[in-house]
This record gives sequence, C-alpha cells and structure tokens, in this order.
Amino acid sequence: MAVETFWDGLERRIAAGEPPYGEHPGVAPDGVTPEALRRVLDLDAHHLRRSGTAPVAQHLLAGAVLAGEAALAGAARARLAAQGVPALTTRWRTRPPSAALSRVLEGHGDAVVALLAGPDGLLLSLDASGESGAWDTATGHAVPDPLAGPDGPRPPTSAARARTVALSPDGGLLALAGDAPGVRVLATDGPARGAEVTALAGSPGPVTALAVTGASPTRVLAGGADGAVRVWDATSGAAVSVAHGHVGPVTALTATGQGTVVSGGADGTLRSWDPASGAPLGLLEGGPAVVAVVVPTAGQLLAATADGALHVFALVDGVPQDAVRLEVPGDEVAVTAAARAGEGRVVVGRVDGTVQLVPTAGPGPVTELAGHGAAVRAVVADPAGTVVASGDDHGRVLVWDPARARPGTGGPAGVSPAVGAVAATGSLVVSAGRRSDGVLAHDPATGTRRWSVPAGAGPLWFDPSGTRLFAVTGTSTVEERYATTGVRAGAVSLPGRVLAGRGALVVTGEPDGTVAVRDARTGRAFRTTRLPSAPRVAAPTPGGATVLLAADGLLVCWRPASAKVSIVALPAGLVTAVAVDDDGCHGVVCDADGRVHVWRAGSATVTTVRADAAHLTAAAGAGRCRAVTAGSDGSAVLWDLTSATALGRVPLDAPLTAVAVGGGTVVVGDGCGEVHCLDLLAGATAAVPDGVIPEQGGSAVVPAPRTGTTDRETAGQVSE
Repeated sequence: MAVETFWDGLERRIAAGEPPYGEHPGVAPDGVTPEALRRVLDLDAHHLRRSGTAPVAQHLLAGAVLAGEAALAGAARARLAAQGVPALTTRWRTRPPSAALSRVLEGHGDAVVALLAGPDGLLLSLDASGESGAWDTATGHAVPDPLAGPDGPRPPTSAARARTVALSPDGGLLALAGDAPGVRVLATDGPARGAEVTALAGSPGPVTALAVTGASPTRVLAGGADGAVRVWDATSGAAVSVAHGHVGPVTALTATGQGTVVSGGADGTLRSWDPASGAPLGLLEGGPAVVAVVVPTAGQLLAATADGALHVFALVDGVPQDAVRLEVPGDEVAVTAAARAGEGRVVVGRVDGTVQLVPTAGPGPVTELAGHGAAVRAVVADPAGTVVASGDDHGRVLVWDPARARPGTGGPAGVSPAVGAVAATGSLVVSAGRRSDGVLAHDPATGTRRWSVPAGAGPLWFDPSGTRLFAVTGTSTVEERYATTGVRAGAVSLPGRVLAGRGALVVTGEPDGTVAVRDARTGRAFRTTRLPSAPRVAAPTPGGATVLLAADGLLVCWRPASAKVSIVALPAGLVTAVAVDDDGCHGVVCDADGRVHVWRAGSATVTTVRADAAHLTAAAGAGRCRAVTAGSDGSAVLWDLTSATALGRVPLDAPLTAVAVGGGTVVVGDGCGEVHCLDLLAGATAAVPDGVIPEQGGSAVVPAPRTGTTDRETAGQVSE
C-alpha cells in the first residue's frame, strides 16, 4: 500500500503540473534512489507534460530501461501490472540515448535551425518557420524570450522569418536576420530586454550567416545570399565595410580574435577579410560547401564541410593556413552544424542524427552523443563547454552534460538512412534498410547483433517454424535465408509486386488489379482474383484464409478459398498500411492524413479515428483483436479493434517507418535507422524470450527446402 501511495502521489503531482521532485507520500519502491528517479523524470519530462498520453509508470519504465535504472524499471513494471493497464514500453533500442543526455525540450513545430547559449543557463532556439523559444537549461522550463515573448515558442511577428541569429560574446546583444534584407539587433538583458537597439540596413537580400564580435567596438557581421560580407557598428548602426568574393551564398562566418573575419561559402571557398576595410586577406579553395567555421582555441580555425569532413587550420595573422583533416569516426556522413564546446573542442551535428564532441588542440577521443531520432540541424555549447545543446528536424532540442559522456560511439550503426521493414519471432528480430543497405538480426532479449547481410529493402517475414526468413529484393524477388545465420537458401522472382508475406505465403499485385496468393519458395499461384484497382498494401492472416488489401478509397476483404470478395469504401486519403488480426475478423487501414480506419468482418462501413498529428506509416496485427500502428509523430499506438479505441501509446522520439509483431515482441523501425524492441504489457509482464541464436557459422537444425508435401499443405490451408 505504501508503494502504491508513492505512485499515486507522483501521478497527482504531474497531472497538476507541480514539480515531481521532493518528498513523496508513501515509501519509494525498494532500490529506487532519489537520484535515479530525478534523472528519469528529467529525461521524460517532455512526455509527462502531455496530458493523457500514457500512464506515468509507462513513461518511467521506458526511461528507466534506457537509462539503465533497473530498480525503477522493475517498480514501474510492477505498477503497470497492478493497474492492469495494457501498455507498450521499450525493452531496448539499437542505439540507446547516451548517459550524457540531461533533458529533452519540446515546443517547436518545425526543424530547429539555430541555437544560442546565453548567460546564466539561457538557451535560445529558432526553427525553420521563424518561431523562437527561450529555455532554462537547468530546469527545462520556458523563460521570457527576448526574440518573441515570455512563453516559449510562438509565431513570428512578421511575415519575414528569422533564419539566423548570433549573440555577442558578453551575451548582451542579439542579432537576427533572415528572409528580409537587413539585420535587427536586440537587447537580451536588463529593463530593455527584447527591445530593438538598432536596425542595420544595406543588405539587398536574405542574410544567410551572422556573427557578433567583442567590445571596443562591437561589430555585427552578416553574410548574404549575394555572396557579400557586410560589417556594421552595433551601437550606431553605421555601415563599416562590404566585402565581395563568394560565388553564391555565404554559409558560415566568424571573427578570428586576431582582427580578421573568415567566411565560408556554398562555393567551397574559405576567405579572410579585414573587417574595417573589406579588403581580402586570403583565399582557400576547396570542394564541398562550407557548413561552419569555428575558433575552438586561440590561433586555430576549424571548418566543417558538407561532405562530413572537419579541417583544422593554423591562424597566422588571422589568416587560415596549413589545413589538416581530422580523423573522426563517421566523417563520411554530412555535417550540418558545428560550434565551439570549450577550450580546444567542438561539437558537431550530422545528418544521421549523431552529435560528436571532437578535440582539436591535440590527440584525444571523440565522444558521440546518441539520442536524436532525426537529422541534427543546430548545435551550441556554453563558453566553458559544460552544457551542450542540439536541435533536430523533429523540432526537439536535446541538452547534454559532457561530463557524463563516455568516449566512443552510441552503439553499432544501424541500417541507414531509414528502416524500411522489420520482422520478429520469439528468437530473432530483423530489420532492413529502406535503400537496400542490408538486413540486420538482433537478439530479442538484449538487442545484441547476431548477423548482418547485404539484402533487399522490401517486406520481411518468417516461415511458420521461425527457422527461415523471407526478404524481398527490389519489388518482386523473394530471397529465403536461414534465420540462424542469414545465409541465403534460395530465391524466386514473381510477377507483379510483392505486397506482403506471412508464413510460407506471399501476396503479389499487378498494375491491372490482379492479386495472387503464392508459395513464397516456388512462386506457384494458389489463388488469384481481379480487383477494380491495383492495391497499395496487403495483409494476410496465418494460412492465407483471409487477405485484406487496400487502395486509395477502397478496402477489400478477399477469402481465397471461396473466392469471395467484399469491398468497403474508405474516406479519401493516401493509404499507407493495412493490418489484420489472426482470425480475420478485424482489420485496420492507415493513411497519410494520420487516421486509422477500423473494420469488422461483415460490416459495410469503417470507423475512422485520428491517430497521428501528421501521417501514419505502418501497422501490424497484435493478436486478440488488437493492432499496433506507427507514425511520423514518433508514437507507436496499441489499438483495440473491437471498439476502435487506443489502449496505449509509447512515444519513441523519432519518425517511425515500420512495425511488426511476433513472438510476444513488438518491433518498430525509425527514420534514422534505429530499431526499437517493445514489450506488450496487458496487466502482467510479458515474457522476455531468452533463446540464443547461434553465431555466424554456428550449428543449427535447419529443415530441408520444402517441396510437394508442403505445397499441398499450404494449398490446403488456402482452400479451407
């Protein structure tokens, strides 16, 4: 009873919007320390602030698993079991968040494109729509915003969107610019906080890069889409100089601390200037576009280029010379942002969602900060490098404590750039990249990688015994592989396009609307039918007694044995996925408008429910008249198909691209190549499989390829 009082009190405080820290009524569960509870509450605060998304214990269970807090995870699991609440919760993910992750800040509706670290823990953020936000990095709360107001992100005050921002070294002045010509300079502290100090005119078009120098005097530097670099006096607003040279936009800009300015452009050049006169001082010609220029320590310049490389230069009289390319893991992945992160170190963001802390002053380990589920677009650190922040395409800002970071990567790289298909049994989890970059297999209990093979990016499924894996290459070739090793056992090319597979069956469709149920090994057609239009997606039941097919505006239920076809109209929308329960009595269709359409066998209509703010991408039957859907908002949702209601929702902080259910496991793939393995809880802890998959080349009992007997058995299933 005391432990239940603890949970009840915690839930009440969170529901009331009160700080969840401090003394709680009741006794904390055994082994749960205040430090562990606080850390997990910080990590999941952005989810807990959303009303009604999921039980508090579900959020804390997922957070505790990823943070390695076993005692809290066990307590949360027991709470869910006691409540009898169906829930989805994380068992593992292929690249769990780094220990350095402190908190996640949400509120932006678009990609975060700029970040600034101000004094006293202030963090300013700007997104692609022009919305701005201000945050206290210590608490994660929104604070008065010198850009747009006191309540965090809000719409821009004019049609001209701010695209780039810069802060003076003392934090007192903020420059912002974007689509409209000119630069605005605002005060960031004191009674005049947010007031415009001056407006700088002279730029004929959009400003693409900004910097502010130190005092005596303070200068504002702006690079434009016209390739020019302009300098103003920040106090008087007077123009100081204009420098021309870049062909195309200026993409990066910095003051060197030695009385010069260095700019990088989309033309791949680095140029040095005298800010007082605009006279050119040096030119370095390269190849890829320059993404960022940073002064990590006195006398040194780092330039990041779009091809993923980091180049370090010596500054001689303020002019970069003697380029050295740093050897950094993952430097084949495009860099999107870079910033100074303390003396002799930079923080780098990449398009695959990774954030790296890279030493530049000498040899040292590179630390990867894992946690983003989308491309990183902005990075920043406070002057001492004790707090790092990064913003991504998903509109989230992650705050990191570098002191807790461990050198190395966040885990083995997954398929990239997005997961295209997943499948699961009680003894194996597999995923395929969307762009044919391989199939990976993992232990479902621990996430340990078992094998990887180059294979197709199409649907994946297992045969009824779970010992063979089918993978689609291209659109019509089905490869059969040994599940224990991934070694290829055979392949067959089929007419039309593979829509789905299950067990030993595969469903194919052709442009004229012809649909067939076939043997996945031989390609032999057991039954065919002709539909009014070519279906986009399909889902068969085990044995193929029922096949659901969906096209835009149509849901088709086909019973191959009796040749019965039922057609139900769907609301207008682009169909993205379909799933059916094991007995064929209920189905669900997902569309690009974020809706699920739930159908009951024999019904002439569907029940439509909003499930995602943007669009849904995948669905899978989960047994017992349930299904799981996944969408671009990063949530996996468990549905009761008998009532068309959501039983549980788990936010996974990444756009989701694939989902499968098998062996008591829910597997989800996301847009950054990660795989999430989830437990499906229904009032009691789901059994975690403990089967061990033999390593590559290990012994395993593998059945011989199925021949005539199996064909007759399969045909018998279809004809029942």
